[in-house]
Amino acid sequence: MSPRPNSRTVLARLGQALGLLLAVGTLHADQAAFEKANTLYKDGKHAEAAEAYLELSQTGVSANLLFNMGNAYFKAGELGRALAAYQRALHLAPRHPDIMVNLRIAQRKALTEPLPLSLRQQWLRKLSLGEWTASASFCGTLFLILLTVRQVWPDSGVSNILWTRLSAVATAVATLLLVMAVSHFSGDQRAFAVRDGVVVHSNPVEQSPELFQATDGMEFLLLERSGDFVNVRSGNGSVGWIHASDIALTHP
Repeated sequence: MSPRPNSRTVLARLGQALGLLLAVGTLHADQAAFEKANTLYKDGKHAEAAEAYLELSQTGVSANLLFNMGNAYFKAGELGRALAAYQRALHLAPRHPDIMVNLRIAQRKALTEPLPLSLRQQWLRKLSLGEWTASASFCGTLFLILLTVRQVWPDSGVSNILWTRLSAVATAVATLLLVMAVSHFSGDQRAFAVRDGVVVHSNPVEQSPELFQATDGMEFLLLERSGDFVNVRSGNGSVGWIHASDIALTHP
């Protein structure tokens, strides 16, 4: 079973969340280049299409661009890069059915178990970071409007006071959830091995002993960086160092 191609342009309604959504836009910087990449994909030139999508992503991304990039990498046989692209797309469109289906297909083909998510992480991923930001902004704006009404018309009634207090509580809760979402999305950095035989070292140097070899698509949690190496933890709890060129990141 292969992923479903999708050439439709999806406008991702993204908010600004404490500056963490850098280089993210609702439209591709170059629509003509995007269509050219789509044509390469349709013509079966999947590796070239993936490179074209990757180049486009340097100036701005959307869920649709990342989804198509994942499809191109999958067709080109690069499971790790496909998984990273699908995960990035899911961050922007967490309820997109095609992204979720194709991600599961790639995970099954990689023959490795994805890293588990806690209940809190699963819940926070129900919305994108932009949606959490929009929710907090809406509640805050509503509170300010009601507060202004109270100041301008202080005798407007008890109901106005009640709604003002309720909106204040909603704003506090929404802001807390936004902070939790920002912390989750910025701290939960994952990566995927981009080929079979990726060596996991005991130390961040090429000559250090080999702990084990990862397969294409194996998922890791990033812990820290040191020069050209990244410290990672696998699903079974093993910790080691991998050369940065051997992994694809979900937070590039």
